Amino acid sequence: MNHRTARPAATAPPAPPGRGGLAAPAALLAGALLTTAAIVAVLLHDRPRHPPGAAPPARVLSRYETAAPGNTIDRDCGYSAPLTGHRDLWLFCDSTWKGTRPGLWLGATAATGTTAPGRVPTDLTELPTPGTPRTPRTGTATAPGDGPPQALLPTPPGLQLPGGAPCHIPGTAYSASWISGATPLPGDGTVLLTYTDVCVHGTTITPQGYGIAAYRPADRTLHGQTRVFTVPGGLPFQLTLGSPVLRDGHLYLYGSACDTWTIGACAAGRVTLARVPADPAAWRDPSAYRYWSPAGWTPDASRAQTVAPGAAPAAVHIADYTAAGQGLVLIEQRGLDGRYRLWRAPAPQGPWRPAGQGAVPCSGGTGNDQCRAFIGHPELSTTAALLMSYYNPADRHVTVRAVPW
Repeated sequence: MNHRTARPAATAPPAPPGRGGLAAPAALLAGALLTTAAIVAVLLHDRPRHPPGAAPPARVLSRYETAAPGNTIDRDCGYSAPLTGHRDLWLFCDSTWKGTRPGLWLGATAATGTTAPGRVPTDLTELPTPGTPRTPRTGTATAPGDGPPQALLPTPPGLQLPGGAPCHIPGTAYSASWISGATPLPGDGTVLLTYTDVCVHGTTITPQGYGIAAYRPADRTLHGQTRVFTVPGGLPFQLTLGSPVLRDGHLYLYGSACDTWTIGACAAGRVTLARVPADPAAWRDPSAYRYWSPAGWTPDASRAQTVAPGAAPAAVHIADYTAAGQGLVLIEQRGLDGRYRLWRAPAPQGPWRPAGQGAVPCSGGTGNDQCRAFIGHPELSTTAALLMSYYNPADRHVTVRAVPW
């Protein structure tokens, strides 16, 4: 930051005797005091404000959690996208909360807050459901700034249990739309969302739909929500898409599958790639999607082949870190014990090459409640470190860590 330099105050001429003027030494002292005061004022004005958030590792917190003792939120996913004015949009999956206003929402929720590279947000404001009325006097949403999470996407209709019954058994089965990625669109600050419609039945999770929508933070509205692909018996992983990346006039999206599981880890798997023209009419049209294979782009999703030979993903997240000097980066979750591997590529289809590995402290999980949701945040990352969030069942929270490149 450039600090302005204060000019010394001019010394006033001596006043005539008998007119109440200061003697010369007193005048010089007054000038020095004025100069010091001016310098202090400038330094205080130009002093950088303390950056928002906390240094990693730190938990991602919302204002509901910090508003009162005992307020907690248990949720995972933790996708983010930059907004204008040094702010971020955060998107989460199923959420349950305790405290002054306990509740739950089985599906996506959203929050927004101030952001800075290298910092973890700690002041997120939970956003109201799109379409929530605003008060005429202030134009602000009727929900208080420290309120609990609220639904972002509605409960998806038409999902089925094995046998064809509706995926709705209180306490046993439910339908939900889970966010699978987010990226800002050029222009008005709209954020493109991808999501997966799932039927959760006990410990079984069946993806049955892939959808896309645009969220406009300026007026908190949702546009063009479309379920692009749907298969009641279970969507092929090549069509269970996420990690949207805009490049070369196309929207690129990734799918992944673990083909061989060992105890708590993936031994072999695939990462596939789809693309569609970067146009709302195209990305809502199932016939416009193409899938990468060594022989070229094909309309047949079943012919898609891995773009990262050697990867063994329990799950993946891909994003563009060009601003941090890293190009495209793939985070490969290796299993359920906190291990991950990084891959880098100059283009969506590769070549993808290993670029480091590590593990995060993660414990306390059982069943489906395991270490999960390894997600990178380009707008928070720096040239020195990747900022990566994950869900730790030990403290039932999303945590962000800095991973050196």
